[in-house]
Amino acid sequence: RNSAIRFIPRENGVHSIDVKFNGSHIPGSPFNVRVGETGHAGDPGLVSAYGPGLQAGCTGVPAEFVINTCNAGSGALSVTIDGPSKVKMDCVECMEGYKINYTPMAPGNYLISIKYGGPQHIVGSPFKAKVTGVRLSGGHSLHETSSVLVQTVTPNNFERSGGPRGPLCQGAGLSRAFIGQKNVFTVDCSKAGTNMLMVGVHGPRTPCEDVYVKHLGNKLYNVTYTVKEKGNYVVIVKWGDETVPGSPFHVTVP
Repeated sequence: RNSAIRFIPRENGVHSIDVKFNGSHIPGSPFNVRVGETGHAGDPGLVSAYGPGLQAGCTGVPAEFVINTCNAGSGALSVTIDGPSKVKMDCVECMEGYKINYTPMAPGNYLISIKYGGPQHIVGSPFKAKVTGVRLSGGHSLHETSSVLVQTVTPNNFERSGGPRGPLCQGAGLSRAFIGQKNVFTVDCSKAGTNMLMVGVHGPRTPCEDVYVKHLGNKLYNVTYTVKEKGNYVVIVKWGDETVPGSPFHVTVP
């Protein structure tokens, strides 16, 4: 018996499709489907963001997240943070693209909008971060906006000097995971030379037992892992003897 499934994507980027039979994944599931053209300059579908600052923060303490623009071509990067207070925001280049630090001054919910190459949001944007703590400055406004705009020219990697580029890690599984689900991220080693990929996941008390690495072709790897308890996890990714940019990644299991 054959079944046809249709869906209408609402945003660009890589979509993960889980297909289960009797509660178990069929072979190959989850399947990754890219929506949008690849290699298009300023393509928001090829930009990803991760880091604890996209989910939570504390007043007076800098919160951090990274925006990976390595594969997206040149374009304008726009970051806007709406919330109960204005935030001090810094944007610096890093291996993956750009590192954003912002310091909220009042508790509440902050909406983080990230756009690239025009008016289109990147995958997952807008993000919602819950900030706790005491009010440190400002009045009692419910809506203040802070923003930064960066015009990118070339991806920030070793290709500028003609050398190899390091592996690129991206995906929701690098910042947050859930009990009873398959948590996924990808590692792109296509321009990192020849070596062996090693991945480890360590939980609050013991290492994670169920970690699966699948080679999808052209040195693109899909990593799936499951967790059994709440808490803070550490994901370590190495390409040979070298730790990949961004590793170790800190993952929260609510």
